[in-house]
Amino acid sequence: MSSSDRGPLLTHVSVIAADVAESTEFYESVIGAAPIPTPTFGNQADFHADEGIEFQIVRIGDQQLHLWNDPAREPEATMFAHFGVHVDDFETVYRRAAERDAFAAVGKESAPPQVFDFNGTAQLYLRDPTGNLVEVNYPEFDALDQSVFGSVVRRETTDPDTSIYDGLDLDQ
Repeated sequence: MSSSDRGPLLTHVSVIAADVAESTEFYESVIGAAPIPTPTFGNQADFHADEGIEFQIVRIGDQQLHLWNDPAREPEATMFAHFGVHVDDFETVYRRAAERDAFAAVGKESAPPQVFDFNGTAQLYLRDPTGNLVEVNYPEFDALDQSVFGSVVRRETTDPDTSIYDGLDLDQ
């Protein structure tokens, strides 16, 4: 199958990182991302910034997360804007996030740390060191050791037979 047969593919997501090294370490240690060789743009890119731009790429599965500092912009925590990642070891990510107190509250009734059983999919929400919201997913909530989690909230959509994993091929 050629790449043109697959249709459009998401290649990367870019997020602001107040401290690129600290954010790189967070994604590496908590999520299991792998830093990869990152180009230096030098004067080839016009970022309209007086200060130097820091940039690091980490690989999460087949995709890239681009971590940038942006001297022209103050980092801010967002309420809904986020990206989601699938992990193979949800319990380990939960423990690592707990060690860093990296859990994020989502929804009116939530108080972290909290795991959601969302139509059978396990979810939790984290804040990276800059405050970016990260959704962590695992497809089979019932397969997890639920004694690890402090609080579980059960949620379902109006169509409980749907999953955020519908349409994704994790076996590629």
